[in-house]
Amino acid sequence: MTDPVEAAQHAAAIAEPAFGRYFLIPFLGLSIDYLDDEKSCTVRLPFAPHLCNAGGGIHGGVLTTVLDISMGHACNKYLSAGATIEMSVRFMRPVRTDSVCTGRIVHGGRRVVQLESTLHDDSGRLAALATGSWFRHDPS
Repeated sequence: MTDPVEAAQHAAAIAEPAFGRYFLIPFLGLSIDYLDDEKSCTVRLPFAPHLCNAGGGIHGGVLTTVLDISMGHACNKYLSAGATIEMSVRFMRPVRTDSVCTGRIVHGGRRVVQLESTLHDDSGRLAALATGSWFRHDPS
């Protein structure tokens, strides 16, 4: 959706206070898939002008959000619910196209999980890399 008002109205109409159904998922137009063999989560972010900074690239805060979502969904699906403790992001290039982000578990600790996520543009070029630590709510 390229109209920000339409995107916000649509998101507000269907959002629920539940994991994976909160406002940001439909507002950003995200689609989320899982690769069970790799225990990873893939999040697709469509390009939309209302997500851009003054330079015409998707705002770093939006990209950081998508990186965070991919790690959170991987943690939730393959380990347990969790919350971000810390996160580090490196941006390699501006993103002016649709992009794909893949989050995966690096180390599934009993209380703290280490994750990473990569974001690629539609040409397959690495645009951002994130690492993060998550607190497990329900350790097993």
